[in-house]
Amino acid sequence: MLPRLLNSSAPGLRMALFFAVSVAMLGVFIPFWPAWLEARGLSKVQIGHVVAAWAWARGIAGPLLAHLIDRGGARRTWILGLSAAAALSFAPLGLVSEFEAVLGLTILFGALHAQVIPLGENLILFESARLGFSYAGVRWFGSLSFLVVSVLTGRLLEGGHAERAYPLALGFLVLTHLAGWALPAAPRESVQPAPGAPRRSPLREIAVRRPLLAALAGIGVIQAAHAVYYAYSTLHWSAAGHSTTTIGWLWAEGVLAEIVLFMAVGAGRLRVSERQLLALAVVGSLVRWPALALTTDLEWLIATQWLHALTFAAAHLAAMTYLSRTVDVELSTTAQSIYSSVNIAAHAATVALSAPLFAARGADAFWPMAPLAALGGTLAWWGMRARRDETAATRT
Repeated sequence: MLPRLLNSSAPGLRMALFFAVSVAMLGVFIPFWPAWLEARGLSKVQIGHVVAAWAWARGIAGPLLAHLIDRGGARRTWILGLSAAAALSFAPLGLVSEFEAVLGLTILFGALHAQVIPLGENLILFESARLGFSYAGVRWFGSLSFLVVSVLTGRLLEGGHAERAYPLALGFLVLTHLAGWALPAAPRESVQPAPGAPRRSPLREIAVRRPLLAALAGIGVIQAAHAVYYAYSTLHWSAAGHSTTTIGWLWAEGVLAEIVLFMAVGAGRLRVSERQLLALAVVGSLVRWPALALTTDLEWLIATQWLHALTFAAAHLAAMTYLSRTVDVELSTTAQSIYSSVNIAAHAATVALSAPLFAARGADAFWPMAPLAALGGTLAWWGMRARRDETAATRT
């Protein structure tokens, strides 16, 4: 798979590099940002509010930005501008510790950063066929980057050095902007509106496709069931006596599990439909979230972290496979942002609602994530089936 990528084209390799660098920032931010906030003096409830606000800002800004991007194209220009603005908005966070200031800057950063990674992923998704590599075969570069960075960050933060998360995250934001300059200067012409063609309203065209909306929204809800895991697992496991190094390895193990699935699909060794991937995601969720509610024993945590291949990777591949089959390139950023925004908005709501529950009852906050994932899976299954029936009726 790697030789195929290397031999396909320089743009393909540069896109893989950009995705790896941009996701590296999340390898610091997602596992360890709550610990940095706690070190700055914020309470667990305040941390929940900040994480939720970051997610809400992304969820609201994402579709609005995507609508503009799909109307005008120039994806590389947008990536460069948004990545620079995101780094500039993040920088002042190292100078403040008041809850209101942290909250305001986090909202600004979340809005500006909302489309940086999805936009890079969008380029990969629709360039992969032309350049001769699979989407999954590039996607694992980001997962590997997340794995390595989360492990190394866990070791760097060992011994009560949570403040080190800030310069690391800022550094990766700067590197993301620099890597953006290596992206292909002129993405596929099909991404741009055809000369003389009437302007399409991406949001309006996507909004009338109810099966598509249901499928993407349902998978987004499955992803949102990770909310308690992303926001509180580091704090929960740390309180149970696990070191930040151990926690970093646990996060890395989950990402390794998703890499295995991405590589298997990317190399063609595992051929599964989006509906089969969706079913795997729901089954994994029904096992994983109750397990995390029941135990902090290291042996069980190691065992259940492998389920990340199902709860995250299978769901994400289901969404991307479905999107690539059913949406025109000119509407792809908007459609992808709707999937992402439902994920983020549901994530934000789940974090906000679970913050008091986690503060009062700890691991019990994991219990509601299983029925939430089941609800999302039901909605997505209906959307995919309705879309299939609709397509079959059109052909007849």
